[in-house]
Amino acid sequence: MSQTVSQTLVRVLSWMPMITAFLIPIHPRFTSLTLALWTVVSLTCFFANLIAINRDANRLQISFLLKLFGGASLLYFVAICMGMLWTEELSEGWFALEVKFSFFLLPLLFWQLNSLALTHSWKSRSSRAFQAGLLTYLAWRFFEALWIGDWSLMRYDGFAGPFHPSYMALYMLTGILLSSAQDLLGKVVVIFGGLAIGILASKAGWGIGILVLGIESLRRFKVSQNEARWLLASMLLLISGAWWADGGRMQEFQSYLGQGTTAQVSSNDGLQSMNSNTMINASEAPIVVKTGSTGGRMQAWNAALQLLQSNPFGVGTGDITSSLLQIYERDGSLYAKEKNMNPHSIWLQIGVRLGWLALLGMFLFFITFMWKALQVGGFEIAIWTLAVAMNGTVESLFELQQGVVAILFFGLLLSSGREVNEEA
Repeated sequence: MSQTVSQTLVRVLSWMPMITAFLIPIHPRFTSLTLALWTVVSLTCFFANLIAINRDANRLQISFLLKLFGGASLLYFVAICMGMLWTEELSEGWFALEVKFSFFLLPLLFWQLNSLALTHSWKSRSSRAFQAGLLTYLAWRFFEALWIGDWSLMRYDGFAGPFHPSYMALYMLTGILLSSAQDLLGKVVVIFGGLAIGILASKAGWGIGILVLGIESLRRFKVSQNEARWLLASMLLLISGAWWADGGRMQEFQSYLGQGTTAQVSSNDGLQSMNSNTMINASEAPIVVKTGSTGGRMQAWNAALQLLQSNPFGVGTGDITSSLLQIYERDGSLYAKEKNMNPHSIWLQIGVRLGWLALLGMFLFFITFMWKALQVGGFEIAIWTLAVAMNGTVESLFELQQGVVAILFFGLLLSSGREVNEEA
């Protein structure tokens, strides 16, 4: 009887990551429910001591990559907790800890899965469940736009629905990296995933998507030309979707990079002038660009750098928002103030919160993790990590639940492996 209960619990536990993976791209709030259910099942297995492992036959060891990723996640959560010691906004600090509790929870859940006598099928099922979730999301967004007849739902935040466009673009890119052109589901995700990244109109998503698809197509070309062709087709659809969904979003970005022009960046309360180093003829009219996401990020980055310089040990876990708002008001950064923008960078976010040492620690983790992944042949892990690091340079991916859960989940999933030492 106890053996039957044990097998049932293990089977239920192995399905938890699959259910979570499917719901990640459906709605940001759904993962809270699945993680709660997963935790209950996990605790039941642990405290009831119903799972029997034959340690004499097989000694199950967690892979080094999973130890590294999970350990770094736990260390990050501990550092956030320590940041409460010198924070003034305690309510904001406790809220930050609530959002980031997954940094503590998910490594423990994955370590338990990897220590049990499970086959690797739970990993492949989880990957396919995530692909199915992505396609469900795409079907929902396309159907809603066609049903209502509102074409604004076919681009940018209208298409992203309850998600941030940059986060969903990263989801799509993750789904493509997990896919193979050897099966129908993989082909559909590769094709429509590329198109979706373009439609989502995230400039970070465009750039990182094209770069990663290019690298991955070259890598897979050595193994299968057919795989490379599908990825190149996905890249072309990304570019096509970006052309359709641009809606002038690149104009603001180009105004900061253009030479020989004067760009006037407007806010809701007035105009802010940004002059280039090159003089223009008086007969030429200036390009007027409304302050958007690019201008807002520049305001947030500038304010975050000022805080980092004046607070080498950080402002504390809960004081980021109030500290940034003071600088926004002082510098007249109207867009960033009205949007209550965070630093919009994982590097600046942890630097402002916990100081230079924490920023350096995160940087060394990303470098070490990619290097170790390449050493063991985990090229897709290294490429995915590169995509997260680049996306995180312009987005605070660890500030919203839709970023924290997804990145931790797939980092742990990709790192999951089991080393079995059979004793003679």
